[in-house]
Amino acid sequence: FYDFQPIFVVGGGTAGCVLARKLSDSGEHSVLVLEAGILPDPGLDVPALASSFLSNSNYTRTYYSVPQQNADLENGGITTYRVGRTLGGSSQETLMNTILLKYFRRTETYNGVFPATDQHGYDGPINVSLPKYVPLLNEWLSAGQFLVTPFLIQMVLNKLVSFCPSEYSKRRGRRVSSYAGYLKPVLGQRKNLKVILKAEARRIIFNGNQAIGVQFRSTTDGFPTDNARNEIIVSAGAVETPALLMKSGIGPKQVLNAARHLKFLAYNFLIRPVKCHPVGQNLQKSAAFIEERDLNLQTFRYLNEVGDGKNFMQYLFSYLLTRKEFKKYIYSSNSFQGPYAAYSGFGGQAFISTTAQGNQTKVRDIQLFHFVAPCVPLVYPNRPNIQTAPWEVATSAFVLVANPLSRGNLTLNLIDVNSSPVIDFQYLTHPTDMKIMLDGNLLLFTTRNLNLYC
Repeated sequence: FYDFQPIFVVGGGTAGCVLARKLSDSGEHSVLVLEAGILPDPGLDVPALASSFLSNSNYTRTYYSVPQQNADLENGGITTYRVGRTLGGSSQETLMNTILLKYFRRTETYNGVFPATDQHGYDGPINVSLPKYVPLLNEWLSAGQFLVTPFLIQMVLNKLVSFCPSEYSKRRGRRVSSYAGYLKPVLGQRKNLKVILKAEARRIIFNGNQAIGVQFRSTTDGFPTDNARNEIIVSAGAVETPALLMKSGIGPKQVLNAARHLKFLAYNFLIRPVKCHPVGQNLQKSAAFIEERDLNLQTFRYLNEVGDGKNFMQYLFSYLLTRKEFKKYIYSSNSFQGPYAAYSGFGGQAFISTTAQGNQTKVRDIQLFHFVAPCVPLVYPNRPNIQTAPWEVATSAFVLVANPLSRGNLTLNLIDVNSSPVIDFQYLTHPTDMKIMLDGNLLLFTTRNLNLYC
C-alpha cells in the first residue's frame, strides 16, 4: 500500500468520501482515509429514519456553543450543533436537499421535476429527485401565488420570490450520501484505497514548516503515527478541521501563544507554534426561526378530500392487523416512494429577497422550509414542546437567513485542550441579519395563505 506514497485524508465525511474516490480513480495515487466514526447504520439509508440518529452518539457528535445574545434564549443562549460521526458524515443525516451550482453539478444525476438545464448535472453519482409522498406540497406552492401586498407583487414580477418543491438525494427510496454515492461502490475493490475507522486524528506532525505525518488514536492500534510521503488533506468538518490545525500549531498568534505550554495529557506532547493564520475565524452558520402549528381533525377532513388522510387511516388500521400491509403503504412496494422515502416531511421551500439587502444585491436572502407530516404520526412523533391531542400532529415553517453577514469563531478550550473547542456562532449579531429575520417572520405571519398552511 505505501509503495504508492499515500495521500492522507483526515475525515471520511461528506467531502472526505468524495476526495478519497476521486483521488484513487486514476490508480496513480494511494489514499488512506482516517475516519473517527464507524460504518453507517443501515437505518440511515431510510430517509424518514435519519433524524432519529441525531441523538445517537455512535453516529452523531454534538457540540454546544457559548451563550448567544440573539439565539436560543429559552436555553440560556446555548445552541447545539450536530455533525455526522460515520463514513459520509453529515450527508448521512441532513435534509438531503440540494442547491447545485458549479462543482456541485458534477455530483448529480438529476431526475427531478424541473426541465433539463445547465443548472443541474446528469451523470454524477448522487441521484436527486422529488419524493412522490409530499403531503400538502400543492397547497404550499399555491400559497406562494397569493402574496398580495404591493411590495411582494413587485418582488414576484422581478423574480425575487420563488416557491418550489424540496428535492432530495435518493435512489429507489433510499438516501444517497457521499459515502453511498462515492466511496461504498469502490471500498474493498481498490488496492490503492484504505480506510481506518475509529481513528481520531490528534495532531498533524511537522518537521519545521513541512507536514510529515498524522498522529491519531485508534481503538485497535493504540496511538500510532503514520508518515505521509505525499499530501495531507484535512476534511474533518467546520469544527474539527480548525481545531486539529490549532492543536497542530497552526492558528491565530494569541491562541498559539496561550496554548504553547499546554500538553495533551493522554499523548504526552506540547502544542508547538508552527504558523500563524486566522484559523477558526469567519465562522458562518445560518440562523432559523421555527413557527409551529397543529394539524388536527379538521386538517384530516381536508386530507380526506384529497385522499391522503383516507389512505393513512386505511393503512393505519391495516398496520394494527398486519404489519405487512403497513409496510406496503410505507414503502409503496414497487416504487419505493412511500412516506419512509421522504425526509421527515420537508416538502416545500421558498427563496425570497427582502428589503434588508435584497433590493440592492438581488440576493434571495430568506429561505423558507415547510415541514408537514400529518399522515405518519408513527414515524414523526408529536413535538415535546407542543401540546397535541393523540390525533394531532405538529407542522412547522422554518425561516432561514440564507446569506448571513454575522461571523462567529471557534478556538481551543485552554482549560482542557482535549475537550471540544469553544464555539461562538454570533447568530444574528449583524443588524442586517436581524432585519432579514424579522422581515421573513413578518412575511410568514401577514401573508394569508402562508399563515394558513404553515
